[in-house]
Amino acid sequence: MNMSTHNINTAAHNLNSFIEEQIVACTNNPDKTANTKVFLDNNFPLANGSHADVRSYVVYYTHLLAFLKDGTQCGLQNPCQFVALTGHKSDPSSIVLKNNDTHVEICFDRNGDFGAQDAAHIDDIQVALPIKNLPTPYKQWVSMLHTSCQPTKGNCKVFTAKDGSDYALHQR
Repeated sequence: MNMSTHNINTAAHNLNSFIEEQIVACTNNPDKTANTKVFLDNNFPLANGSHADVRSYVVYYTHLLAFLKDGTQCGLQNPCQFVALTGHKSDPSSIVLKNNDTHVEICFDRNGDFGAQDAAHIDDIQVALPIKNLPTPYKQWVSMLHTSCQPTKGNCKVFTAKDGSDYALHQR
């Protein structure tokens, strides 16, 4: 392994450890919803504003748009972080964001325990962390708020990618 590959692997490991620390901090705090928005701001920043100010998310062609409480809209600072969704583009059931090897699913439910109280109707945020020491690309899903929104299909969660194809994430 050359030095640049080693540096990339070390940086990815450090990022995953940082994300794991943020997840623990969010789930151990009584105001989970506010802390998950900080988690999103830290890992998937918007071009303008904060996830705390978002009233809805929609997919426009292949881009994620966030509509803010002041009436403006913006995308992600890094648009490539949006990778998939479930449901309809104008009213998604969930959206999937990716930061290196870590996938985050934001689940929406207007009538859910958290979604009914949240302006953007976020009912859960699930993080798929790579399982260490396995040669296969399996993920372990961790809920930051409470329970699963997306039904699983066997050992896989299947979403619709930005281009309309299937986007499958294997789980253990």
